[in-house]
Amino acid sequence: YEAMGIKRQKQVRKSLAFYKKNFGYSPPYYVLVDGTFCRAALKQKINIREQLPKYLEAEVNICTTQCILDECEAFGSVLYGPLKILQQYQKAPCGHSKSIKGADKCIQHTTKKTVKYIVGTQDPVLREVLRNRTGLPILYIAFNAIMLENPSTASLMAAEKKTETELKPTLHQQTVIQKLKIQTFGDEMEVVKKKKKKVKGPNPLSCKKSKKKKTDIKPKTGSEETKKRKKRRKKHKSAHTTEAVL
Repeated sequence: YEAMGIKRQKQVRKSLAFYKKNFGYSPPYYVLVDGTFCRAALKQKINIREQLPKYLEAEVNICTTQCILDECEAFGSVLYGPLKILQQYQKAPCGHSKSIKGADKCIQHTTKKTVKYIVGTQDPVLREVLRNRTGLPILYIAFNAIMLENPSTASLMAAEKKTETELKPTLHQQTVIQKLKIQTFGDEMEVVKKKKKKVKGPNPLSCKKSKKKKTDIKPKTGSEETKKRKKRRKKHKSAHTTEAVL
């Protein structure tokens, strides 16, 4: 049991540190409890007023709402014990119209206010709804002890986004950084990217085959033909004469 107690205490410290860092929670903590939480405390013999400050290691203001009290009264003797416990705590203002019915709806509305509440409830449906809220711690009772749920997925994602935003330099910081860069390295820092020249293909006109020049053939005239014939006759005659002499 001692080892479990140490582990439980380490876990609650870690979770509270998470809510302090990311969602601005700080002591004294305002703990909003309902009839189901008080009923579980009665059954498991837990003194809420005594145990909560020890568990959270801080000053605690335990509160409830009129809607929660009204719901307990409506159940009569079933929730008579929880009603008596709730009546000991201060009443937080609901701040909503009477059209909202049910303690669960009242808690959902009340926790939207600027006051940073920690909610104590055993209602599984309500707890599931509250887990979808970012930065809302939820208490429940199990194994004869008060327990704080681990931060929900919605809370973890919101915290991660917040951290990223904080690490990112502001517009003013970006301007200062740019000025310092220019002062240190000069305007040459801003290198203008030259457009790469595209490799041009061969000119399609230069690829055309050169046209062969046609030689003009002049038709032979009649006088030229007559001259050629005379030459042939003379040649033939001289050859014949040579043969006769020999």
